Amino acid sequence: MKIDLNTGAFIEIGGELGKYNSLPIDVLVKIAQDLQELILTLAKIDLPSSEPIDLNNFKIELTGFTKGSAVPKFAFTPRAENKTGIYWQIHRNSVNEKFDKLVEISNTGNYGKIAEIYPEPAKRNPIVENLYSFVNGFGNAPAMFVEYDEVNEKITPIYKIHRFKSAVKKELVTEIKEVVESLAETDEAVGKIRISKRDGKTYRKIIDTYSGKRFSLDYAPEVIVTKSKKYILKYPLRCLFAKEDDYFIIQSEMLGIIGTGLSEVEAEISFAEEFEYMYHRLNSLNSKSLTNHNQLIKNIISQIVEKIEE
Repeated sequence: MKIDLNTGAFIEIGGELGKYNSLPIDVLVKIAQDLQELILTLAKIDLPSSEPIDLNNFKIELTGFTKGSAVPKFAFTPRAENKTGIYWQIHRNSVNEKFDKLVEISNTGNYGKIAEIYPEPAKRNPIVENLYSFVNGFGNAPAMFVEYDEVNEKITPIYKIHRFKSAVKKELVTEIKEVVESLAETDEAVGKIRISKRDGKTYRKIIDTYSGKRFSLDYAPEVIVTKSKKYILKYPLRCLFAKEDDYFIIQSEMLGIIGTGLSEVEAEISFAEEFEYMYHRLNSLNSKSLTNHNQLIKNIISQIVEKIEE
């Protein structure tokens, strides 16, 4: 790994665009926005669903600008208020590693390798779209990631950014078609739905369907509601939502909480009650009296709850 967004990544932009040791504001803004979108997409797709993810940890900032053509420097935000959760540094390192691999592919110009890293279309498609926008955002100007020795004012190339051909992009982006199944009236089916917003309207599209007695989906509540309280979370709590035979199950492996019921509503109520019990029970005990595992759960559950409303 050669790029480190923790300390900062330099991008040298040459040609007509950078010949005055400066960049037009609109170009700088587009580069920054495309880079930010790519980093956020990597965080959403690559990080484990069993851990709480706060996307504020992946905000980037312009932290420097150096002469030698135009050489802006981007890094993860240093602002302490954005570094939330106990895994924020581990998550940043993981996203940075995947970003480095993508830029290494850009250096070879063989963008077809993205399919080896992301064989599933649902993950590959947004990565390809964001990477395409970022690397082609420099237009015809030569661009590369570089190391910059601030003491000796020396620039050393790391990865050259090659253009991403539209034909290659089309080969990599797989259309996810709506699945329509013929079901008997007594059959049950669930589906994964992609939700998007355009022009103030919400659009829903089925991207996968499942039928039968067993299925599992992701479940990520941002508010957990019990009979007397609402637990407002800082970020969605990723859980497994499953059905086995006649039972619905909601499980957070990270917190060791399981809710069950004969209906989805019963399972949600059961899960909320277990969450509430765990929250108050662990916070009522001295950490020294807890096992290391329960101390970890106590820290996590305390950090993800932003506020409690009656």
